[in-house]
This record gives sequence, C-alpha cells and structure tokens, in this order.
Amino acid sequence: MKPARLAATLAALMLMLAPFVLERPDHRPVADNRVLPVEQAFVVSHRQEGDVLNVSITIAPDAYLYRHKLAAEGQGVTLGDWSPPAGQPHQDEYFGHSEIYREQLSLTLPLRQTTDGGRVMLHYQGCTTGLCYPPQQLALTLP
Repeated sequence: MKPARLAATLAALMLMLAPFVLERPDHRPVADNRVLPVEQAFVVSHRQEGDVLNVSITIAPDAYLYRHKLAAEGQGVTLGDWSPPAGQPHQDEYFGHSEIYREQLSLTLPLRQTTDGGRVMLHYQGCTTGLCYPPQQLALTLP
C-alpha cells in the first residue's frame, strides 16, 4: 500500500473512532451554554409575617444581582425605612465599582400601612456570564 493511501486510511479510521476515544469518562452530560430565562436565574418568593414582608431571592450559579439596582415601592402599602444588605465588591465594565449578590438574598421590608389588594413592586437587575438581563419589575401581592 502506498504511503499516501495508508495515511488517508488511518485518518479515516481515526475519524470513525474519535467519538469512542473522546467519550467523557464520567459519563455526565456536558453543560450547555444556554442562558436561563430571568425568572429561573432569579427565583423570588415572599411571605408576610405580621407587619413585615420577607423576600427571598435564589440566584442561579454564575448569576448575580446588583445592589444599586434593587428597590421596592408600595402600591396600596406604605413601606417603612429599609435598605438592602451590603453586597460583595465587584468591578463592572458598565457600572464601575459595584456591589453584587450571589446565591441567595434575603430582604426584610417593614409594612407600615396596608390595604386590601396591596402589593409591593420589587425592582432588580442582574447578569450572568456574558449577558446582563434588562431591569425587572415584579409585583408581590400581599395576602
């Protein structure tokens, strides 16, 4: 067999065997690069306990929320004074020096006056690797 033909045959054989040779030994699926929808990247839950509204935000891996983009306003509800907890320092290409939250964020919002059908509008914005979500607004209805 001529050397050129032998090389071509070996190359074809290697291409056919590549999927078996390159198989991942731990058999876990390779993570895909799809971006989570914002409601999955930042899962918000809330519970009223007397004159306090407890808000919990679960933040997906590789995602973070900006402290300076976090706000709450009452609609049919008067909120007491509150401020978000300190975040982790972060140097951001768009906002410069910022503070961010990762993994979990808990907020305690004091309720001064409430009416039937009252709600709290939560405003927030965050990013994930390679993408920033647009500013979000979520209505938290009080029981």
